[in-house]
Amino acid sequence: MAVNLTPNAIAAINGGDVNSKPLVQVLDIKLIGTGAQPKERYRMLLFDAVSSQHAMLATQLNDRVTSGRVRKGSIV
Repeated sequence: MAVNLTPNAIAAINGGDVNSKPLVQVLDIKLIGTGAQPKERYRMLLFDAVSSQHAMLATQLNDRVTSGRVRKGSIV
């Protein structure tokens, strides 16, 4: 199934657009050191067909990664 990513979505979000519902692809997910932090944190690399951006996943959504619903290659 072909999915069209939303070109320039990352630039729009960085410019303050909070109303769009873009489709981006997860290129990478890394667990960030939990040292003194009580919750695990995940850093994701997102791609919109034009550019990429690192983003931190809200801890409330960690189950999406641990359950496998969001993984490398996922469209979100």
